[in-house]
Amino acid sequence: MDFVPASIKAFLNRGVSLEKLELVVVDLPQIKPFRSAIGVRTSRKALIIKWHTKEGSVGYGECSCRPDPFYSHEFVDGAIKVIQEFIFPLLKSATTYGQVLTALSKIRGWNFTKAAIEFAMNNAIKKSTSKGILEAWNRPKLDKVPVGISMGLFNSSQEMAKAIQTAEAEGYKRLKFKINPAYASSNILECLQACKHPNLSFDANGSFNQDDFNKLEQFASLGYMIEQPFAPGNSYLQAEFEKDNTKLINCPDEEIETLGQLIEQKDNLSELNIKPGRVGGLFKTIEMIEYCFANNISVWIGGMFETGIGRAQNLQIASFLVDAKAHDQSPSNRYFKKDVLKQPIKMENGFINSSYFLNLKIDEEVFDELTINKLTLKL
Repeated sequence: MDFVPASIKAFLNRGVSLEKLELVVVDLPQIKPFRSAIGVRTSRKALIIKWHTKEGSVGYGECSCRPDPFYSHEFVDGAIKVIQEFIFPLLKSATTYGQVLTALSKIRGWNFTKAAIEFAMNNAIKKSTSKGILEAWNRPKLDKVPVGISMGLFNSSQEMAKAIQTAEAEGYKRLKFKINPAYASSNILECLQACKHPNLSFDANGSFNQDDFNKLEQFASLGYMIEQPFAPGNSYLQAEFEKDNTKLINCPDEEIETLGQLIEQKDNLSELNIKPGRVGGLFKTIEMIEYCFANNISVWIGGMFETGIGRAQNLQIASFLVDAKAHDQSPSNRYFKKDVLKQPIKMENGFINSSYFLNLKIDEEVFDELTINKLTLKL
């Protein structure tokens, strides 16, 4: 099976040069803490790759993994080690986009890390030629992208009701609520039932297991999509759950990292959340989206709390999904006190205009201010 368009295959022959990589860790303070089944975070600690070409162009790519291995096996310090010891030496002889992807494919796993390398390389190419791999994708796209909001676990139903009111007033096209087994209280459930937004969903971050079926049923019976109800590798629990409970409207997240996993799981899912970093980069994302189009699978772009660098790129990909109702790509001011872009991403009535994500420019002063660690790798 081959789902890669001819224009994308041709782009793989595009030449690329590398003088050095900079691995920069930035830490963006959040406006307020965000709580999910994974834990509480108060800032975004992110690894940013800077790809310097021999011609003087500099491309930026964000590694979307967390600073800990609680979402996946990848974490920031581990990603730095993998790039330094294994990936960078493989890049020395690569002279085309396709050769870089071939070099990266030698590393098993570490999709977020490999994706960040491709993101930075692609951004460098785009800066020097005005055309990256997404510009070679001959599909219609939107001028403004509909976005939803992902809301963390609340301490009370009163706090949830206030957040719902604010999100609806701001025009978000989807309200997604983090859930876990301990969240199935009568007050929370009543608040969710009272919400009249036309596009609601849940995200369990794999927090339910077989002992929690009765609690999961309380959410499933509301009739909304549930993202990653079970931990990765435990998808068999869906069939077990559905023997005596409501049929799940299931949207995998952590469960799907490769096209092969998507093909294996396609009969058990209702829609798919693609995070470009999670699936290994731009080329892999395009391939997976094309498979979804060919098989009538609803697909949308999720996020990993990225800085404006990763968020802008995610939004550009989302613009090709013209039928998606909403994407998890809230504006910068939803999360961060300061972002690293000169023009932080803003939303208007639930949409983000393409002017915010097609030609991003880095605010180098803020970028340096938020930098907490840096490593340079030279050829």
